[in-house]
Amino acid sequence: MKIKDWPENERPRERFYEHGSYVLSDAELLAIIIGKGVKNRSALDLAKEILSKIGSLKKLAEKSVKEIENLKIPGLGRTKIITILAALEAGRRSLSRRQERLVKFRNPMDVYDYYAPLITGLKHELFKVAAVDGKNALIKDTTISKGILDASLTHPREVFKFAIIENASALFLIHNHPSGILKPSEDDLRITERLKNAGDLLGIRIIDHIIIAEEGYYSFSEHNLL
Repeated sequence: MKIKDWPENERPRERFYEHGSYVLSDAELLAIIIGKGVKNRSALDLAKEILSKIGSLKKLAEKSVKEIENLKIPGLGRTKIITILAALEAGRRSLSRRQERLVKFRNPMDVYDYYAPLITGLKHELFKVAAVDGKNALIKDTTISKGILDASLTHPREVFKFAIIENASALFLIHNHPSGILKPSEDDLRITERLKNAGDLLGIRIIDHIIIAEEGYYSFSEHNLL
């Protein structure tokens, strides 16, 4: 049966309108994103099959389009998959404080709170640099590298070119560990030392290097490594 043929008080959209999002199951929320089902299968049927095969909305958000296509769920084409992943990414970004007019990093936890929703759960390492002013207010951030963090591939030129363009007083270094291990690797240590030395020469301080993982963060400054 199509969802439009259900009693009104049982339809996900109507329930969302009357009671808000919190009364809906993950499958019902996903069904709203999917929109329409296919012959003999409602959007809710598709949503339930997706979740039964993947496990949760969190795990779904970590999948690529191709990975979901490979599940070969009837009625779930590329357009629907992209729509789903775009909606989940929008939700991820909304959890960050990116929309605030002024963001200040007073301590490592502030950096973690800001960036964890954006990079936790990614399957690849992402190395970002945040430029701040003299009061540690965020000016702008940028992604320096994507993939395995390698000291030989992370050149200070790219980092400090960005810092100079943005007229930064100082920088925060941020990257994730998809493995969940918070302890810095040898490459992490080498990159940090290399960038700190370059910053000292240019008068642009590296305030901290924050490693973010599923269970929390590791701060170089808290461990006296800067």
